[in-house]
Formats: sequence, structure tokens, C-alpha cells
Amino acid sequence: MGIGPKDPRTPVRDPLLRLKNVFARHFKGIIGVLVPIAALSWQPEKGQNDITVMCMWFMMFWFLIWQPVSVPVVGLIPLFLLPMSGVMSSPDVCSSYFNDSVCLFVLSGMVLLLLNISGFDRRFALWLLCSGDNCQFSGKRIVFKSSVAAFVMSMFSNRLIASSAITQYLTPAYVNLQSYTARYRATEPNYDTMRHIVLNAVQTSSSIGSTAILHSSYTIVAMRAMFSEQDKKLVFPDIFNYLQYTVFAFPTAFFMFILNVCYHMLLINWLIGKPMSASSMTEFRNSILKNKNSIPKRATPHEKMTVLFAILYLIAVMFRWSRWSGASWAKNKTLPNNENLPMVKDASVAAVFLLLIHVIPRTCGWMKILQAEKKSECGSLKPDSALMFWRFVDKNTNYGYIILIGSGVALVRAIKAANGYPKCFNFYEKLMDSKTNWNNQMALIAVIASIGPNIISGVGSLISFLPLILSIRGEGEDAENPWKQNRYAAVLAAGMGSSFGFMLPFLYTPAYFCHYTGKVPIKKMILYSIGTLIICAIVLWVATCFWAPIVWQPTAEGFEGVVVVEGGADAGGGDAGGGGDEGGGDEPEP
Repeated sequence: MGIGPKDPRTPVRDPLLRLKNVFARHFKGIIGVLVPIAALSWQPEKGQNDITVMCMWFMMFWFLIWQPVSVPVVGLIPLFLLPMSGVMSSPDVCSSYFNDSVCLFVLSGMVLLLLNISGFDRRFALWLLCSGDNCQFSGKRIVFKSSVAAFVMSMFSNRLIASSAITQYLTPAYVNLQSYTARYRATEPNYDTMRHIVLNAVQTSSSIGSTAILHSSYTIVAMRAMFSEQDKKLVFPDIFNYLQYTVFAFPTAFFMFILNVCYHMLLINWLIGKPMSASSMTEFRNSILKNKNSIPKRATPHEKMTVLFAILYLIAVMFRWSRWSGASWAKNKTLPNNENLPMVKDASVAAVFLLLIHVIPRTCGWMKILQAEKKSECGSLKPDSALMFWRFVDKNTNYGYIILIGSGVALVRAIKAANGYPKCFNFYEKLMDSKTNWNNQMALIAVIASIGPNIISGVGSLISFLPLILSIRGEGEDAENPWKQNRYAAVLAAGMGSSFGFMLPFLYTPAYFCHYTGKVPIKKMILYSIGTLIICAIVLWVATCFWAPIVWQPTAEGFEGVVVVEGGADAGGGDAGGGGDEGGGDEPEP
């Protein structure tokens, strides 16, 4: 028996050096776990639920910053901590983790995959990128065409798949062009820098475009879930429905997109400085055209059917419900004693469409089954849809964020259960309830909401920030209290702002593919995204202050929850017979 090769690594014999290596390699786990555990063991007091809830919020926020565990795992904290500390019962906490809004997150995410399954997103992107003659392949023209493709497809399909496809088309073309022009660097621009700018424009446009329609961004669906489910005993009006939200969000996102494209064109002028030669544009065009061989020359029936069903789904949910739309087809069935609370939710519409899509047969082979005389003549009996392939859907559906969104709902309910706003958050309440102008407070919210997803995950930023907004009591009479009337605008700013994660490559963001697929350094992403972040924060602030009141037109009472007194069995209500989708409950205490 021979002796194996000697380990080339130098052994570490000094205990201090070993301790140093532990902290150097595992500092996230050490700091991320020990600090919140110390806070939980020192701060909470028996009978003071507000301090317990504050410590739980701190623990979740700390875990999201340091990430000693995966981001969705953070959502498990309220599931065990709230019942163990006596703040809420286990059934109440568990009911926060799945409701109609969380169901919509899953089902609408599947509907978004329709255009990705058929390849229509790639066809649309290549059609834009390959359009025009050689002169249309300069740096600024590519910024425009790729940004338009990312913006449009992120509205109607899965933004991660669409932006990654565009990144995969552009990255090899620019890498080849950099090596192709290496001998002429004195006269040719630096195509690595151009690639960084173009791909940054793609990922920022994709994030902006996903906010234009309600279900296209994780944070928007999470915002709606936390607003509509913040109190189990109350039913909140369906103000963030598809139609009203899109009427507000699309013009806002489109204006952000235009300014963002102009900003990246200016970056091309400032940082590149040299025009592309005719031979370089020809080479780049040929590289992009090679990708067209990967898709059929003409649109297939599958693509046409997926586009048709995607349009039909949007029409159905857009006109399901709106306070100022006479075409709302869900008005025929509302909760008892309240005509502004429809019983048919968006999740029900999504479920109907998904079921319809799945039962459509792929071919007319089912006729052979009717005519077959022997079992061997039936062929394969495996169920399969003509439009939606379940393996693809199951692989690209983010089930883990169900837990994360549910933890945000549980946190909001826990703050309300702990006798209102926790005492330890008084500094934030005083800041928001100061006598300063409401527009100034909205500016602060827009800035915080936009910066948050560039430090931690977008949904993580939302579940850390939005519960504070939803729990602010406000001071003064109702007629003088801006939080009573305009809380919905603050919720809107937090939800849209949390989608602007441009700088760091968090998972499930277009920035992830910009960094790992497009090979754009993080420092470059931060540098080029600062201008986009400032643009989006300013536009969001102006839109929520001036455009949102026109769209929603709130009353003096604002959009607050109501108790549905009758029809507990008829409407399937929650506590006090309200809640429509929450299940039955007891009568309220006087």
C-alpha cells in the first residue's frame, strides 16, 4: 500500500490564526446569527408584545442584510416566533401565509410564462435587435432597441427569462467585437465598456417595465398582499386592482423608461467618445443575426395561441373590478352590505385561465382514442397541454417567495395585535407624523423604498419597510390627518420603489443576469445605476403625489378596512363574517 500525495497546503497551527480564518470566512453567519439571538434573549419582556414584535422585525431585517441563510428562509421566523411568544396563535399566523393575493402571486407567475414557453419573447427581442441596416447597430441604437425589448417583454412575460435571453444575445457579440478590433484600439471604442453600459440599460429597463402591470413584479404582488390582508377581522377595498394600478403605473414606468434610455445614451457619449466603424457595425450585426437561426422563421401556431391567451387573460383581469369602471363584470356578486367588495378575486380568474390552458389538447390525437379498438392503438396516454408545459412552469415558478411574502403579512398583523405601533418604532412614527408637508414625507418614503432593494433583496426590503407604513397611526383629526386619506399612496411608493434593485446581483432580479451572464462588474453596475435610481425615485415621488390622487380619488376617510356584518356563511367571511376568502369566524365583540 503506497502513501498518497502530500497535501500542498500549509497547516495552520496557531489557534489565533484559525480563529481569524473562521471570522474571515464565516463572518456573515457569525454576525448574522449571534446578534439577533442576543437581542431576542435580552430585550423581550413577559406581557409586552410590542417589544417582542420589534425584536422579531429586527431579526428578520438583520438576516436579510447579512444573509446567513437563504432569503426565503427568513420568512419562517414569524411562523415559530409569534406563537411561541404568545403574540398570535398558530392558526392566525399560518393563515397569513396563503390567501388570495399569495395565490395570485403563484398563478399569475405561471400565466407570465406563456410567452416564454412558446419563444415569443425571444422572437420579439431578436426582431428588434436585428432591425435596420448596419447604421442601426451603433452603441446608442443598441441601447434603445435592447431597452425597448426588455421593457416590453418584462411587462407581458417573465422578466428574468426575457432579460437573460437579451443578455445572452448581446454578450458574445460584444466580446467577439472586442477581440476583433484589438489591433485597432487607437481608433475603435472600448467595447467592454460599451457592453457594460448596454447590459446595464437592459437590466434597469427590465426592472422598470415589470412595475407597469400588477403581476409582473414580485414586490407589487407582495405590496397588494400586505395591504389587503393586514387585518384578518377587516376587509379592505380592492383598490390595487389591475385596471386602476395599470392606469397609474404604466405612464409612470414609461416616463422612467424614457429618461433611463436617454441617460444611458448620454453615458455612451461621455464614456465611449469614439464612433463605431462601419466594419465593426457589420461584424456586430452578423453576430446578432446568427441567433435568428435558433428560432423558426415564421411564428408557429403555438406562439400565436400563447399571445392570444395572454391578451385574453389581461382583458379578463383588467375589467374584473374597478370603482370607476362600468364594464366591471364582477359587480354582479359583491360581499353583503358593501357593493365595493367583489367576491370574485383575481386569483380566481387566474385559476380559471390556467385550467383552461391545461385542458387544451396538444393535437387531435384524442380522436384516435375514441376510434381505437385496441389499447395499443391509443398511443401515449400521458396528459399534456398544447400551450403550457408543466415541467417548464414548475421549474420557473418561485415557490419559496410564498413564505417570504406571507411573513410580511404576519409581521403587519403582529404589529396590530401588539396594541398598535411598537414603542421601539416611535422614532419612525414621529418622523412620518411631523407637521411637515405630506409631499416631503412622500419624498422620504420614495427615497427609502428605492435605496432598500439595492442593499437587500427587493421583497425583503418591502417586508421590512411596508409594515411600518401600514402601522402608523397618525395624529390629529381625521380631516386633518394625511395618513388617513393618503396611506394608499405611501403603500404604492413602497411597492414600486422596492422593484428598483439595480446595483447588486440579487437572485430573481435582472441585475443577477447582468452580472453573472453579461460579466458586468458590480462596481460598474453601481456606478452606472446611480443615475437611474435617482431618476426613478424622483419620478415615483412626483407620480404618487400628483398622479395617484387623480387615479384613485380617495374620500376623506381614505381606503380603510370595513367589517361585513352579515352573510358570514353566504360570503365565506373571516372574523365577523368579513374577508370573503378567509373562511368563517365568530361574531365580533361589542
